[in-house]
Amino acid sequence: MSANQLAQLVIRLGLGINMLMHGLVRIPKLNAFVTKTAAGFSATILPEQLTRAFLYALPFAEFASGLLILLGGQFSKWGYGLGGIIIASLLFGTTLKEDWGGAGNQLIYVIAFYLALRGLEDINRRR
Repeated sequence: MSANQLAQLVIRLGLGINMLMHGLVRIPKLNAFVTKTAAGFSATILPEQLTRAFLYALPFAEFASGLLILLGGQFSKWGYGLGGIIIASLLFGTTLKEDWGGAGNQLIYVIAFYLALRGLEDINRRR
């Protein structure tokens, strides 16, 4: 296994477990998660029904992203893409709240998803 392949495995496991568990721990307590999180958006321009609908879907999307990433192969590409879309959506909401610390943390995820996708491209090019 080359260093690039090992690096891809490390980021795949890290992002995959992270996204999978974000969804998995929220699903059993979905109503409490939505209620608590939606309250933080009450002072933004987002309509409450839209916010709540997004929050009800979010854990399932996170779980799906993590599962796809962990499955590997072409599934990882789609999992990373879905994860990037999820983080972009979260970043939009976080900046609406002017939570710049949270936005900074989410930008780390953006960079991680970017690097993971680039790593896939590099490995595929070498084959």
